[in-house]
Amino acid sequence: MSWFTENPWPLLLLLVSAAVTCLVLQLKSCWQFATGLLLGAAAVYLLESQIVTEAEQLELRLDGIRQAFVQDDLAKIETYLAAENPDLRKLAEDGMKLVQVSPGLHLKEVQVQLEPDGQRAVVALRANGNVMLRDSGQPIHIATRWTTAWVSSGGDWKLREVQRLDPVSGQPIGALSAGP
Repeated sequence: MSWFTENPWPLLLLLVSAAVTCLVLQLKSCWQFATGLLLGAAAVYLLESQIVTEAEQLELRLDGIRQAFVQDDLAKIETYLAAENPDLRKLAEDGMKLVQVSPGLHLKEVQVQLEPDGQRAVVALRANGNVMLRDSGQPIHIATRWTTAWVSSGGDWKLREVQRLDPVSGQPIGALSAGP
């Protein structure tokens, strides 16, 4: 299900623009109508901040993993991982041994596809930014693509599987390989 508040900005801009138009045209009882429109915009904004969709929850979980990598916090990373795939912990640990992730690394083009049962999801994303190679101390810019599989466990989303993709071709590559 897609909420109209998944992206509230079009509706907010429409309501504010209509309020400004009323004021500019000085329609009869424009102040009351403009005030109503602005209150409606405020209500949409407040409603949007209260509703967190499954897709938004998954995006927050992804960002939590990103922040845990930035902080070199393997214990925090483990809280995001599904118990059914212990190899993910080892993969995260190996990745942390290779690179130090910069706070400037950001997630882009996050696309969430929920399974019909609402208990599983596939999330595709790009992660771009700087990392520092631990063995040489050399900073490098990376551009990566990933597909991740998630499972809902006890009301929380847990990462079940990750696959790194070549940024250009989209073909699977090794999660920790030097490049495509």
